[in-house]
This record gives sequence, structure tokens and C-alpha cells, in this order.
Amino acid sequence: MRAFSFLAVLPRWLAVCLGLFGAQAFAGYTSVPDGWLLLSTDNGNRYLVAGGARFYIPPAQHSLYSGATTVALPQATIDSYTQIPQDGTLIRQKGTAEIYVVVGDAYWWIPSPTELAFWDDWRMVNDIPNSDWRGPFINYSHRVLVQERSTSQVYLWVAGAKYPITSQADLDYFGGGSSVKVIPLGTLASTTHEPWCGANLRERSSSTVYTLGYINSSSTTMRKSVTADPAHSEVPAGALVSVPLFSAGLSCIW
Repeated sequence: MRAFSFLAVLPRWLAVCLGLFGAQAFAGYTSVPDGWLLLSTDNGNRYLVAGGARFYIPPAQHSLYSGATTVALPQATIDSYTQIPQDGTLIRQKGTAEIYVVVGDAYWWIPSPTELAFWDDWRMVNDIPNSDWRGPFINYSHRVLVQERSTSQVYLWVAGAKYPITSQADLDYFGGGSSVKVIPLGTLASTTHEPWCGANLRERSSSTVYTLGYINSSSTTMRKSVTADPAHSEVPAGALVSVPLFSAGLSCIW
């Protein structure tokens, strides 16, 4: 394994800034190339770089990346780098076949070799560690307008659910046509209007906030219940009409 101190190749002013300001000075993407490793000088933790983001490598998987170039940095500096790659980054968990592309701070499954041919554009597929890499993407408040490639329907994606945009007013409210992100064809096939359990949503035309969840562990139907908690996000007008209303509290963990 080749290893060297990243500080040794930084300009003098950058090294000084790292010493003075620590992790907060350089939050965001790392400039370390994809496929390289970040090695913590404080505790020995290792991270794979993909799309400018860091992916933690569990100790049991260190040997899988033994041939990678390693950059030694303080843990605080490593922690300042994002865990969500740049748009267009291709990722695949070690030992699996599914390939995803990151678009709009979310990851989207590429369902076929034909679709992959459109997205790879000679870019490297990053084989990321088998760890909790999906965790940083779980943000109930994050929403993005998406449109599958070569289709016309636009959806609002929020908390793991898709809601069709059916009016210009809704499109404008959620950011307009310039905010729409193109995602792989077929990637939304298994996505429904049911968000992650525990999401608090309200239709943009209403002040009522609903919690989405289940009555108990044996229930398979998602329901909505009025809550005084703030909404994680708004959704298009009428998007929650089809969800059955439940007068009592709902649950997600039993």
C-alpha cells in the first residue's frame, strides 16, 4: 500500500489553514481522487473516496482496498468531507451487482445494461464498502424534482416517495422546470406515494400536517394522522387525499 501525508503536498497556506481552523474550514467535497483512501492519523479509521465523498471502510474490509493509494489526514479534516457524492457519481456496493448513480443528493438504481451505457460515459463505477452507506442519504426534509430519462412526467421525490406534478403551479412552487433532475429510465418503477414511515407532510395548499405511519406491526396499510409537529416537507396539492385518515397515533417501531 502506498501511503503519504497529504499535508506534505499541500501549498503552505493550505496547511496553515488546516492547522488553524480544522474541520470547519473545508466542509464539502474532497479533492482527493476517486478510489484513493483517507487514513485517520488519530485512530486509524479508513475511508474510500468516491465522487468527492467519504465512505467508511469497516476494519474487516480493509484488505479489500489494500492496493489503494492512501492519504493521511486528521480525523477532523476527514469528518469535514461530505458523505454524499457529486451528481453523476456511479456507485456499487462491494459484492453486489446493482449500480446506482447519484443525482440531486439521492441515489438511483440503474436497471439495465442499456441504461448503464447512457450513464457511465466512460466513468468509473466506484466499488464502495459494504457498510451503512445509505444512512447519509436518509433525510426526510430533502426533496427534489425528478424526471426519468426520455419521459415527460415530472415527480416530486421526498422521503422515499414520488408525487406526480400535474400543474404548472405545483411545478413553479417546487422550483420550476430548471430544477428538474434527469434520472435513469425505470428507476422509479418500485417507488410509490408512500413515504418513509414517520414522515410529516402537508399539501402545499393546506396548513394541516400529517404524520404517515402504521396502526401496529401487523398493519400493511399506511395511514395519515394529524400532528402538531412541523412538516418535513410540502407535497403537491391533493397528494395525500388517497391516504386513509386515522384519528389516533401511528407507529413505526414496535
